[in-house]
Amino acid sequence: MEIFSVKPSFYLFSVLMKKLLRNIIFFFIPIIVVIAILPVDKRLKYQGLKDDCFNHGIWIYDRLFNNEKPIDIAFIGSSHTINGINDKLINENIECGKVVNLGYCRLGRNLSYVFLKELLTQKHIKHLILEVREDEDRYSHPIFPYVANSRDVLLPNPFFNRDILADIWTHLSYKTEIFQDIIYKQEKYAPLSTNDFGIASSNDTATSTYLDEIALKRSVLKPPLTKLERNFHMNFARKYLSKISKLCNKNNVQISFLYLPAYGSPYEKPKEFETYSKYGEILIVPKNILENKNNWHDDGHLNQAGAKELSLWLSDHINNNWR
Repeated sequence: MEIFSVKPSFYLFSVLMKKLLRNIIFFFIPIIVVIAILPVDKRLKYQGLKDDCFNHGIWIYDRLFNNEKPIDIAFIGSSHTINGINDKLINENIECGKVVNLGYCRLGRNLSYVFLKELLTQKHIKHLILEVREDEDRYSHPIFPYVANSRDVLLPNPFFNRDILADIWTHLSYKTEIFQDIIYKQEKYAPLSTNDFGIASSNDTATSTYLDEIALKRSVLKPPLTKLERNFHMNFARKYLSKISKLCNKNNVQISFLYLPAYGSPYEKPKEFETYSKYGEILIVPKNILENKNNWHDDGHLNQAGAKELSLWLSDHINNNWR
């Protein structure tokens, strides 16, 4: 008899839980919709990142939206781009337009997509140079939910996206926080960033011993992924690369990929070489630049001397191949 008495109780509990879950969903959906369509000052979204990447976000926003100077060639990437691309020097040496370095700290291909969309709403660029490393990062960029619009956050590629729920939560809570700051006037507008260039490189040089140790560690290769594993893990990044390419094609923008490996990398070309080749040319930096220990601030970033050598090489390439 006890066995039969449990079944109705369990059934009743199941029905109640379903009703509760449905009511919770119906309660939160209108709230999510309201927050999603809530208009907030886009500049405040970037200004709120003042403690991230040396407050570089507000400079990127102002360079795109509040600086009337044109951009013909844009570099988009990570801190490797910030440190390695001297856009001021390139501007002084090329003959076919104005260049800007829109690098931002850390990895996540969806942020490249967001920055490109913002860029194309404000500037008529001719060429995009996208930083690539030894391999694509497989996850969402940490600041993607802060600066992306609600549509891109709420309706991303749902498959192979580990961070989708965290991104949605962060996006909605951040918009709510900004809206509260506006209502209660808790946030003052930051002064305009008037600098034209995004280069931020150190003059320090890593020690030879340190770089040798790093190169030795990196010479030990990990077992490669199977084709099936690789297709699974790279799906997220490849989807965004495809979206970036389509956006470039739609706006008559040529795309190139600049391979910026770390010091001592054993890979002469990126692992996703075939993927990049479908969309544009791949620029491989000369070994004499990458293997020169005097060019490195640390094991991942070029110093000012390295940025100068790389930027002069890029200037020559642009002058000789692009019009």
